[in-house]
Amino acid sequence: MEKKKNSTRDKIIQSAFSFYDMLFFERISLSKIAAKAGITKPAIYKHFKSREDLENAMKSLILSDIADTIKNCGQNPNDASVLEKVIVLLCNKKSYFYFILSNSLEFSIDNFLIEIEKNGISDLNLENIFDSCGNIADIEVYKKVLYISATIIFFQGARDFILLDKKLQDTDENIQEYAEKLASFVKFGGLGHDIKNIDALRLSQLDILCSKEIQSLKEPCKFFTAIGNVVRRVGFSGTTIEELAKELGLAKSSLYTNFSSKKEMFKALIKEECLNLFHVIKQNLLYAKNSAECIYIFMETEIEFFLKRKGLLYVCHWLTFQNSKNDFKIKEMHEKREMAIGKDEQLDFTSFILNADIITQVPDFGTPKMDVQIMFSWIFHMPIFFLLHNELHNFPEESVHAAMKDFFYCMEKGINFIDNKENNISGGKK
Repeated sequence: MEKKKNSTRDKIIQSAFSFYDMLFFERISLSKIAAKAGITKPAIYKHFKSREDLENAMKSLILSDIADTIKNCGQNPNDASVLEKVIVLLCNKKSYFYFILSNSLEFSIDNFLIEIEKNGISDLNLENIFDSCGNIADIEVYKKVLYISATIIFFQGARDFILLDKKLQDTDENIQEYAEKLASFVKFGGLGHDIKNIDALRLSQLDILCSKEIQSLKEPCKFFTAIGNVVRRVGFSGTTIEELAKELGLAKSSLYTNFSSKKEMFKALIKEECLNLFHVIKQNLLYAKNSAECIYIFMETEIEFFLKRKGLLYVCHWLTFQNSKNDFKIKEMHEKREMAIGKDEQLDFTSFILNADIITQVPDFGTPKMDVQIMFSWIFHMPIFFLLHNELHNFPEESVHAAMKDFFYCMEKGINFIDNKENNISGGKK
């Protein structure tokens, strides 16, 4: 009897995962999950107290499988072998990957680290990241884990979207090749820039220069603050026009007068702010002496911008991934971005970036091939990923800037840079 109960519980979990064959933020109804599992909706509550309970079980399964994968790497696993195994797991279990991505605000890397600790995996030296109160005790290792996670998540998404767009079939051989090459890129870097003359003093000078343009921007619209507060409180799926009206102290009808939905409102509000960010990045890139400095300026400008506009951080993250599973295509994603920002402005900034000769080397990750535009999207994604986790821990501002220095060097030299304390230039703004 107990076995049957566990079997039904597992069937519900697997049925829920079956809907995550693509990225989307809309919540799946329990009725659909029940129908897929061949049971009634009330039957779900015999195994799970609530939707959140079911989602927590799904998270636990993913984290447990990742922990088991790491455990199975054998005695004294190295970074590359562990990364390869995890990448292969996420390629083969796409529902895991899309569930993580679709719930990216609620699914922090902290969850993974806690699961590693529960499973007693000591070979990776991750067990001392948190102190007894749950605060970050070893920020250097935490930054390393964030860099690795953000890079794997981004390129996994990019790869899947290209496969879908070009109607390419995946194979075990292609997955293994991709896993080996991405793991090598994470470990050793590979953007191809000569960075021997870019030291701590120069990066601190660039920090100061980047902040000047940000200071000149006017205060963001009050809606962004409200959106940030609501998303932090109830998540993306719970952010409604009603919740926003309540946060702003307005009648719901006053928002519906101008916007038909939260999606339309988010897009309208973000347009001006995206143009502000594009403008500041273009201005700050004039300070660069070489293409490597351009990459650092790109990320540091983002950090300055989003630190001053935290509400925008959540809206930007939401718009980056918000698409239904039925219509997510590379072309349509680009068209939606054009509608949100403005086609001429989007093309102007994209053209400027692509013609600036900043990315001198596109790494080879096997099939399918990445391009310069994807590499820039990765660079843009990295500060956002760090800042979203920063919201959990509220690091001092100097630690945030220090993290971008480490991320910059990891892109060029790989994660060994963080381990090498003699060459570590981390520090706040001078």
